Parts: sequence; structure tokens; C-alpha cells
Amino acid sequence: MEINFVYILFLSSICFIISFIGGMVGLVLGVIRLPFILSTGLSVTESVGTNIGVSTLGAITAAIQHIRNKNISVVIFIIMAFTSAIGAFYGASLTKNVPINFLLILVGLIISYESFTLLKENNNTINNENNNNNNKKRIASLLNLNHKLTSQNSYYDTFLQSIIGFLVGVLGGLVGLVLGSIRLPVMIKILKTETKIAIGTNMLISSVMGMSGFIGHVISNEVNFLYLIVLGPSAMIEGFLGAKYTNRLSPTTLKRLIGIVLAFVAATIFISQITELKFLDI
Repeated sequence: MEINFVYILFLSSICFIISFIGGMVGLVLGVIRLPFILSTGLSVTESVGTNIGVSTLGAITAAIQHIRNKNISVVIFIIMAFTSAIGAFYGASLTKNVPINFLLILVGLIISYESFTLLKENNNTINNENNNNNNKKRIASLLNLNHKLTSQNSYYDTFLQSIIGFLVGVLGGLVGLVLGSIRLPVMIKILKTETKIAIGTNMLISSVMGMSGFIGHVISNEVNFLYLIVLGPSAMIEGFLGAKYTNRLSPTTLKRLIGIVLAFVAATIFISQITELKFLDI
């Protein structure tokens, strides 16, 4: 297959930027990369398969760095990865019975809302939440209820993580998406997970689910390994380097950055519906 090496160099540079930002904020961002891969002339199915391969390689190295930085919650990872996989399997079985375009628009609206709420959040809100949490802990300590409250919260958190993981998995299975773009802000806003922990854990979950999807495309012969070999290393290097910067940014800065990235993701989803572009791994 003939390759335009000048364009490949440009494409590698794009992968560098996308994977660096993705590694830093815990998102694979394949939805942003895919249009560039499609522009090489590959078929849609081959572009999608190659794209999810590149995304997975970048996600794996970024996840490794996040593990080294202790940005992973093993408990949340196990619960949400397992329930998301079950939900995705169930959702995939219903794909033929649902309006995919409507669901994709719904996904775009959800991500837009999550982007808005993250961008709206400010230091005063964070400080107020921290003060409220500290007050609750002090009251519980005075009443000698710390142990009991911790146990109750643990059961509640496990239940909430399971439900969210399953529902995100079902929606992802229905539309063929990893949906880390929905899972990450939910972990931050609803599960109240520390931002850098949510970022690292989400990236690890996405890498596992991405690997599963990539294997499926390999089996279906929908991966161009020439482009994967060319673009994969840049995604791996920058995903790893991007993840190193997560701990260097404040939670407020990380949330604002995630909000900006999610706005781009949502815009790409809406544009994809206008142009009838199909993608796989956000």
C-alpha cells in the first residue's frame, strides 16, 4: 500500500498531541483522531479498527504511568470494569432494536452537560464541599459513629459504582462506544472520586475495554497494521508522557481541562451525526 510519508508525519504529530492530552486527562480521544485516519483513504471499518488499536496502545502506556503514580483505585476499577463489560455485552445484543442516531445525540448531550458542569465549577464550590465533608467527619467522630458510617458508605459506594458501570456499559454497547467521556465526569461528580484517581482509573478501564474491542476488529480483519505500526508508537509515547503531568496540575485545573476536552468530544459527536461519520472509541 502506497503511503504519503509527509502526511504520515503530520498524522503522527496529531497523534502526539491527542495522546498527550488524553493521557493527562484520562480519555482515549479516539473520536477526535478518527477523522484524520479516515482522511488517509482507508475504509470506514478499517479506519475504526486501526483507530481503536492506536487508542488502546496509548491508553495502555498512559495507564501504566498512572499506576506508577498511584492514580488508580483498584476497587473502583474492578467493580466498574466488570459491570461495564456485562452492560456492554447486554447493550450490544439490543443494538438492532434501538435508534442509534438518537442515542448518539443523547450521548453528545450528556457529555455537553458534563462539560458545562465541570467548567462551571470553581474553587469556592470545591472549598465548600471540602468544608462540608470535614464537618460531617467531625460530627461522626464526636458521636463515635465513624466505623459504622464508613461501612455503610462502603456498601453504598459499591452499589453506586456497580449501577453506574452497568448503565454506562449498556449505553456503550448500544452505540459501540467505550464511553470513557461519560464515565470519567460521573466518577468525579457523582462518585466523588479524587480527580487524579478518577483519571487514572478511567484510563485503565478504557484500556481494558479498548483491548477487547481491538481484538474483535483483528478477528474481523478490520485493522491496517501498517498504519498501526506507524501511528501506535507516537500514541504510546505521548500517552505515557501526558500521564506524567496529571499529578502536576491542581484538581481545579484538571477539571477545567477535562471540561474543555469534553466540549470538543461533544462537538465531534454532533458533527459526526451531521456528516454521518461513524466512530468507536470515546
